[in-house]
Amino acid sequence: MASAGEAARATERALRAERQALQQMLRTQERERQLVSYEIHDGLAQYQAGAIMQLEAAVHALESPQQRRLDDVRRACVEGLRLMRAAAAEARRLIEGLRPPMLDELGVEEAIESLVERMRGIGPAIDYLHPRSLRKLDPDVATAVFRIVQESLSNIRKHSQAEHVRIVVEPCDPDDITVRVSDDGSGFDVQAVPPDRFGLEGIRQRARLFGREAKIESRAGKGTTIEVTLPMSPTACSDRRSPT
Repeated sequence: MASAGEAARATERALRAERQALQQMLRTQERERQLVSYEIHDGLAQYQAGAIMQLEAAVHALESPQQRRLDDVRRACVEGLRLMRAAAAEARRLIEGLRPPMLDELGVEEAIESLVERMRGIGPAIDYLHPRSLRKLDPDVATAVFRIVQESLSNIRKHSQAEHVRIVVEPCDPDDITVRVSDDGSGFDVQAVPPDRFGLEGIRQRARLFGREAKIESRAGKGTTIEVTLPMSPTACSDRRSPT
């Protein structure tokens, strides 16, 4: 008969295996997103940029009063130019959604700042607080931090009717980093969230990937706070138990 210690070790091994499987799955997804974003940037976006330049040149050439008989051609070029500009903007949006270049180039602080700037003016007021210099995070942790903020802001924009949002990213001890997103929106009953609300479940799964739990607090009319504390390096969680 297995001892209590052996059972506990078996449970720990099972949990570690589950975390490793989740981590591998998310790494694969992020790698695929990164490859697709590169393909869009290097292919579709470049072709669109070239087409826009050609259409702009054609419209400029047709501006002369002597070319009135070509008004139909000019109108077609103007409409084509409008559509290509819209397509280029959509391509940029897709690239940012798949894998923001700033996350790889400048780090998670700047990537979140870029995300916040895109929401300003089309959503609630946002305060974003983070250290002036944040210790370099493991790439998997940086991705998790960014995705937690991204999903939180997406949920706020879609559901909360909030007027103000506060984002805090800060070290909470030498080995951990805390992400906290709070809003003053309509709130909801956490226990009554339907299972098809994948945004909140995705945040929970990203926390569990590192052996941690997401804290989601909300009440009707009282806003929502999402807080996740992650290890700055995935190896830092291997010898620590998940908080209850």
